[in-house]
Amino acid sequence: MSNHINMGSVKYAALTVMVDNKANLIVDSSDQVKHFTDKTLLAEHGFSVLIQLEDSERKILWDAGVSRVALIENYRRMKIDLVSIKKVALSHGHFDHYAAMTDLLLEMDLLPQDKEWGATVKPEEIEEWIEGSRLPIVAHPAALRERWWINDDGNLEGPYLPPPEKAWQALGARIVLSEEPYQLAPGCWTTGYIPRKSFETIGRSEKLRYRNGSEFVPDDMEDDQAIVINIEGKGLIILSGCAHSGIVNTIVHARDLFKIDAIYAVIGGFHLARASDDEINQTIDYIRNIEPSLVIPSHCTGLGAISRFAQEMPDEFIEGVVGTTYQL
Repeated sequence: MSNHINMGSVKYAALTVMVDNKANLIVDSSDQVKHFTDKTLLAEHGFSVLIQLEDSERKILWDAGVSRVALIENYRRMKIDLVSIKKVALSHGHFDHYAAMTDLLLEMDLLPQDKEWGATVKPEEIEEWIEGSRLPIVAHPAALRERWWINDDGNLEGPYLPPPEKAWQALGARIVLSEEPYQLAPGCWTTGYIPRKSFETIGRSEKLRYRNGSEFVPDDMEDDQAIVINIEGKGLIILSGCAHSGIVNTIVHARDLFKIDAIYAVIGGFHLARASDDEINQTIDYIRNIEPSLVIPSHCTGLGAISRFAQEMPDEFIEGVVGTTYQL
């Protein structure tokens, strides 16, 4: 694929946080940031965002959180129809981003119902009809790794099982694996693999492994990716999952990939919960220097780093809570 992608653009997008680590009813909405406060919502250590591009009823789901307790219940309380989800993308293969997907597929009831066919029907017509009802789930191939952890004494912990590909397919999903950037819609792409060029290391532990046959191979989280949306006249929205590659690396890659320098918003997990003060400082310095309009650190960013963003970038900072819709 070419190093430069003409990604297209949209006039506006709405991003609704369906799962996040924090819930809060004592928040004020604005024209751009709409907090759902009609009912209490459920928070958990996970992340999921529903994306609507312009007025399209064909929505994109970014990750699925951990449990149906949060994901499905929040959809019900917010009165959002699951049928509107027409595509899913996964940020990476960790359970707090994919585990509720099985319950979501069950709830969506995607399997085609039997129907009467003419005697001259062609097999390819039947296949096309069946495939047309499937829900695409886009992920990097490494998201399907069986993962392990090596302790200081050399003993292994695991397995941390991958997304259940066959179970999802049986429930009506179509798994789309891509190492490269993937177009979810005009103006909305995944990044694919994110090169690691910056100072950031906290998101990828040297103790991570994945099993390849009988070998336990160092795991550099190659599956980590983000979604990038180009808003006309405003710039790029960077929507991360956990940013295991580093949120700075993610932004640098998006700018290089799509040849668009303006960054409108940076949203999602920045994986700074256990980062050093130096790494947090360098991250904030970089993001401040690119002058985004909105910075919304969520999920695995950690209280310390979130507090620092609030202090250092008060005009751009927004507290990330479940149920918030960003109208961008």
